[in-house]
Amino acid sequence: MKLLDKLLNNVKFDKKYVLFSIIIVLFGIVTGSIFIVILNSSDKNLVIEYIQKFIESIKVNFNYIDILKNTLMNNYLTIFLISIIGFTYFLMPLNVLVLFYKAFIIGFSLSAFILTYKFKGLILSIIYIFPHLIINILLISLLVSFTIKLSLNMIRSIIKKKDVNMRKYFNKYLYILILFILIITITSLYESFVAPFILKLVLKII
Repeated sequence: MKLLDKLLNNVKFDKKYVLFSIIIVLFGIVTGSIFIVILNSSDKNLVIEYIQKFIESIKVNFNYIDILKNTLMNNYLTIFLISIIGFTYFLMPLNVLVLFYKAFIIGFSLSAFILTYKFKGLILSIIYIFPHLIINILLISLLVSFTIKLSLNMIRSIIKKKDVNMRKYFNKYLYILILFILIITITSLYESFVAPFILKLVLKII
């Protein structure tokens, strides 16, 4: 508990940068949701086929361990990539693109399930997305908001020729990473084991 309290006390975010990140997320989700509308018939069929195969794999033989490995690798890689880019201020726009892409995928997945299974797809998509992917995108939003603030502070210091206390930022970064990795690990376990299990149960009912 002391470690958790220390982490929470040291992790504080600037509201205006968090708001900007949330706007990017909402824009990404909306864009991903409507993107499927502009796809041609053949592309839509490919999307439907992919979703159907995914659902069938859950019904028949879902490899939970492989999914966990891939999920952890993907989530950890995203966190570390954003963190590294955060210290290279000139690459900061890449973090905004990563955040947009992650939100876009959520929106696209939502529409893909609905396209494939209509109202039934809405229920399946909610189970597929909530709460783990929502928590993940919120964590990424907070991390990106921190990297934006760091990058802008570094740019200002260069313009004004002032030194930046990088140790202060590094220590805060460390606390953020520890907390986020803990949460990401939990959401990855949920995504790999719990969400597919719930999907399997729901599929038997509906």
